[in-house]
Amino acid sequence: MNKLLMMVLLAVSMTAFAQESKKDITYKDGENDDWTMQLGVGVNLVTGAPGEYEFAPFKSWDIQWTLIQYNYTPKGAKQTYSIGLGLNWRNYGLKDNNTAFVKVNDVVGLGTFPANASSKYSSVRTLGIIIPILFTQDLGKDFSFSVGPVVNFNAWGWVNRDYDLGDDNYDVSTRKIGQRPVTVDIMGIIDYDGLGIYCKYSPMSVFKKDSGPEFRSITLGLYL
Repeated sequence: MNKLLMMVLLAVSMTAFAQESKKDITYKDGENDDWTMQLGVGVNLVTGAPGEYEFAPFKSWDIQWTLIQYNYTPKGAKQTYSIGLGLNWRNYGLKDNNTAFVKVNDVVGLGTFPANASSKYSSVRTLGIIIPILFTQDLGKDFSFSVGPVVNFNAWGWVNRDYDLGDDNYDVSTRKIGQRPVTVDIMGIIDYDGLGIYCKYSPMSVFKKDSGPEFRSITLGLYL
């Protein structure tokens, strides 16, 4: 849990820093093109999960960090075409603190915490390489709208159980959970003067068939 909080605080701090000085995330600014870094921090709203799985939005986070993005705007045009490369970390936390994700016989399902455990928390987490491909329309007066697919190569996935038992803290992670190796999201961004709000729909299930519960997500957050 502490690692999750540290990652969220780091992303929020980077967002605030970049908002103060947009030049700090522009690598190269040309006449018709530029190279930038983008950051999105949002909450995951889970959809389509089986009835016994209840997820909590503010225990479910999305951090999308495009390390480098190339943006091309034809001369005299108000349209920009972009492609980037970065990382995406996702977390889906359970609402019910009495249940936990466990892996049994190569299938992820619901289990329980040890008796007398406290400060209980369990989640599914993924980390992958992303390629966002975006089309941006300049709407004038510092407003713009972007839309396009984000290709995810979900290289790492794990389920986590975090709890206290007496004076001891336990942080148990199980890897090789059978997440889908490649997924595609649809993302839209409304931007005003470099600060945006993004919505990302993930129509593909996090797990491969018969590897875990099928669910999808919608992400809402800040983007710059």
